[in-house]
Amino acid sequence: MKYAIGAILGVALFAWLFSVCSPAGKNKTGHEYMPDMYHPVSYESNQYSDYHWNHWNAAEDGQTFSKAELSQPRGKVNGSVPRGYTGVYYTDASALDIVRGKNAPNAIAAPVNGEAPFTYANNEDDRLKCEKEMSFNPFPITNDGLNRAKPLYDIYCGVCHGAKGDGQGVLVTVPDAKYPAAPKNLLGDDMVGAGNGRFYFAIVYGKNVMGGYTDKLSYEERWQVIHYIRSLQAKAKNLEYSETANSLSNIEKPAKGVPSGPGRVAPAAPATPTAPAGK
Repeated sequence: MKYAIGAILGVALFAWLFSVCSPAGKNKTGHEYMPDMYHPVSYESNQYSDYHWNHWNAAEDGQTFSKAELSQPRGKVNGSVPRGYTGVYYTDASALDIVRGKNAPNAIAAPVNGEAPFTYANNEDDRLKCEKEMSFNPFPITNDGLNRAKPLYDIYCGVCHGAKGDGQGVLVTVPDAKYPAAPKNLLGDDMVGAGNGRFYFAIVYGKNVMGGYTDKLSYEERWQVIHYIRSLQAKAKNLEYSETANSLSNIEKPAKGVPSGPGRVAPAAPATPTAPAGK
């Protein structure tokens, strides 16, 4: 009897050991001795699923986070600025060169990528307030900036507003297009006379069916795109908008010239320093 029990236990032990090592296939490791050695307990970005034995999502108060929350990039520490995300409000080209690491001994470039405060809420009252207060583009008009802004405009704006800014983008002009909302004509008198804050606010928050673009355009890129839109407006009116002259308005400052346009006129009081910021 003892031998029979021993034999049964031996067979059972052998069967268990065999099952531990199988089944394994092309994309399967088989049974695991220590699961955490293969399945990580860390959360991968943009992955909403995790290993079912992963219990590291419990908060101190006993509540659990959703997998979507845990898979998103962590935010910065409050009051801090990530490396390489400087936001500035300079209107002098030489000062911007220093920020970019030029014309200064032992200077380290700090790309102007937009970690600056934006104090306006996403509502109609603040939109109108932003347009009124955010008048001046903090970057001077440069041919280099306009050249860099053109492909950005074509990619993110031109598909709706058109390469000319007339609201005739491919989204509404292709055959059998059924886009329900007509994109804004940026060349209309209302948009030519609009303050820069109206454009910047729309880039940050979007407007109607248009979404925001803060995750696609850096702080400086947003302002350069606004410069490019102004250049399209000037072209439509046979005016000049370049680093040497601005005959569209007396607001935006050419890098090598002076604004002299008879159209849009700067307000009597300058905007507050906190207005021209990025989100």
